[in-house]
Amino acid sequence: MWNRALLAFTLHVACSLAAPAATHHPKPPTMKLDDATVVGVSDGSTRSFLGIPFAEPPTGDLRFQLPKPLSGYTGTMNATSFGTQCINAFQLSGLGLFPPWATQAMKDYFQVFEVPNPSTFGEDCLNLNVIVPEHVKPGAKLPVVAYIFFSGFQFSGSYNVDGRIMVNKSVEIGEPVVWVSMNYRVGPYGFLPGKEIKEAGVGNLGLQDQRQALRWIQQYIHLFGGDPERVTILGLSAAGASTALHLVANGGNNENLFHGAWGESGALQHVLQIDDPINQKLYDNFVNATNCTGTPDTLQCLREVDGDALENLVGNSGTDFWALSADGTFVHDLPQLELIHGHVAENVAVVQGISEDEGTIAALPFVDGVNDTLIANFVRAVYPTVTDDQIQELLKLYPNDPALGAPYNTGDRFQLAPELKRAASITGDIDFDAPHRLISQVLSDKQPFWSYYYERNNVPGFGSTHGAEIPNMYGGGDMSDLLIHFANYFSPNGRSGDAPFWPRYTTAEPTMLVFTGNTTFAYKNDTYRSEQISFLNKLNTES
Repeated sequence: MWNRALLAFTLHVACSLAAPAATHHPKPPTMKLDDATVVGVSDGSTRSFLGIPFAEPPTGDLRFQLPKPLSGYTGTMNATSFGTQCINAFQLSGLGLFPPWATQAMKDYFQVFEVPNPSTFGEDCLNLNVIVPEHVKPGAKLPVVAYIFFSGFQFSGSYNVDGRIMVNKSVEIGEPVVWVSMNYRVGPYGFLPGKEIKEAGVGNLGLQDQRQALRWIQQYIHLFGGDPERVTILGLSAAGASTALHLVANGGNNENLFHGAWGESGALQHVLQIDDPINQKLYDNFVNATNCTGTPDTLQCLREVDGDALENLVGNSGTDFWALSADGTFVHDLPQLELIHGHVAENVAVVQGISEDEGTIAALPFVDGVNDTLIANFVRAVYPTVTDDQIQELLKLYPNDPALGAPYNTGDRFQLAPELKRAASITGDIDFDAPHRLISQVLSDKQPFWSYYYERNNVPGFGSTHGAEIPNMYGGGDMSDLLIHFANYFSPNGRSGDAPFWPRYTTAEPTMLVFTGNTTFAYKNDTYRSEQISFLNKLNTES
């Protein structure tokens, strides 16, 4: 299960670099979609077509429904600025969220990545953006990078990185790509659980929105010069988890919508069934908060709630009404079980990676530090069926020794609150390192698979923490080169002679590419904390 505290802090590391602005060109680029003329914007090196709807507005009776495909385009569409972004269920309120022991460097880590929404928030938000090199023609068959925004499944939007940077870098290295970034419903609009949701077959709507955007790419991307047979899905954090979920969703049938998947700092975290009592309580609380309790059809009542009132409740209540889950329709069973049972899209090349100190941000909510009782409560929240004996075993595997905790390899330094480094190690392994190793071990002998370990962007107190890759990947660094190679060749090694050489990960040789120093690389075996991570993966697959 996604750690709520982690979502509130880590996955907002998110907002990244400046998004494409509506920089006007003397002759705006146009595109024909069905019977419509789409007017975009050019900055001289790229062309952007922004805010293109890919499904009917999910409003009124289409609220809490599967995304409905559009019947076609007509008229003239102004695609020079971002479309409406999906209503967020979490608002970062600034430095007041930080515990008193947080250092200025830790606070600054978040400030660097914040970018304001260039549009508005609303329910009519199922739109996407297409960015292409300036002179690309229809039918050019360039590979497509389908970007899923990092969100914690509850905030941000398709604007949170600047796709022009990736497109320009791809042209610079002679491997041009088309960039598509999609919106999807977040919070309860996209991930409301409960038996009523299961019975209606409308669980995990945010993932369904992503999949509908991928279907749109198959239908239309050739008109923008993209190749529908060379689509790579890309995402970090919750979006990294989304890339992994699309591998196991629909029983492993990816509908041939993508053949590459690059996931950063997010694999298949432990989740619950959509109608589990914990998830059912979220639905019941939402129904109660909207005054729908006691109505003949509570789900239909939710569709009829005033939009402004619902948005105010979702954005300002401070209460969670959502959960990623196994919905029984799209995600057939617990995703970690789908994985180990082989219900996986094997026609996909995969990259999965993590940062060294993923859990240090996740430990921020432990304002006064931790002890055995707080750790036990945290573990029970993730694994509701865990036994007392298993908790005791976990506590022994993660002893109260700051030299063993995160940020790693820092000795007794950065123990900013009692047992904080212990908590950071446990939360990081539960949410990231263990799921990463599980998916690596299961997939690597079935299909092309590469793994990375990120040690750059080291922040005192955090280390190389969750989201550390963002400036490199989305700011045009050497990681973006590897992604561009992957999009072109379904291998990060690209053409012969490209550096660095990145060995495939296998169970026999579980080699990870390590991003070290500022621009250097190394290799390591994915065998660190073997006993601890094996124990957690036993919990992942048995509870």
